[in-house]
Amino acid sequence: MRLFLSTILGFISAFNALAQEAESLEINANTCEKMLEGESPSSARVRAVDKAVLLGLKNLPVFEEDKQILNSHDLNVMLYRIADDCVQDLSSKVVKTDDQKVCVQINGFVNPKSIEEVRKDFLEQQGDQKEMTDEDISEIVSSVDAGLAFMPQSLEDVALVFVAPLEFYNGSTSLKYTTYLKEKVKENPYYYLTEQKDLADYVILPKLLKAKVDTLDKSHKRLQMVLVLEISGLSDENRVVSQNRFLLFSSENDEQEIASRLIKKLINAAAQEAMRKIELKEQKRLEEKTVRRKN
Repeated sequence: MRLFLSTILGFISAFNALAQEAESLEINANTCEKMLEGESPSSARVRAVDKAVLLGLKNLPVFEEDKQILNSHDLNVMLYRIADDCVQDLSSKVVKTDDQKVCVQINGFVNPKSIEEVRKDFLEQQGDQKEMTDEDISEIVSSVDAGLAFMPQSLEDVALVFVAPLEFYNGSTSLKYTTYLKEKVKENPYYYLTEQKDLADYVILPKLLKAKVDTLDKSHKRLQMVLVLEISGLSDENRVVSQNRFLLFSSENDEQEIASRLIKKLINAAAQEAMRKIELKEQKRLEEKTVRRKN
């Protein structure tokens, strides 16, 4: 683990020198996306551009070391963050289209200093997970084993979860997306959903913090959205699960429909993480309860 962190710190230092020399890096990529049944070419183009941006970033030499250190999932997560926050002057054009697929070419720029900031933050988070002693690893293994063994044995062992209405940044709320969130979190052996907030062991409060649409050119727009789930009951302070994503789409598309689909996508991703956090807390509670009974 110490070798891993030494490699990371050395790499960050080397990148600092590169960041001072270069003001921007150009990204270019070509990719195709298959047309789904009943889908418009513009929708397929949006997905193709999104995939091309990720591909363009992966092709940059500055990420070669990251490819050696990170697995493919973690690398993609970091690159998506960079795509969300750091890519500038993005342009795209269709190079080929037919009934089966849409092919696009993208061009944009990314500042090395911005990459460094995202990388440093991401690797610090990874370091919190990677820097483990033998005792840490043993504790995690024990926790996993306990998670498999300590399941609710009766109704009194099952927690209650309350899902609040989605709050928008302008103060309004939505029951529509609350219903969607409930559907994503309701199937869980550790808790039941309740409509009575006062009885709940955990309260999930979804908030849409940002939904911004920028016009890129006459044909394309970019939607950036930030959604969080505030979870009370996990600790003394509320814990937050956050999702931040951008989406490129054609100016011909309905912005409300595009935004609705993206909200659901972010809710789905955040819901999975929220469920896991509650599961881990409940596993620990049931383990402690079992130990007290034995004593």
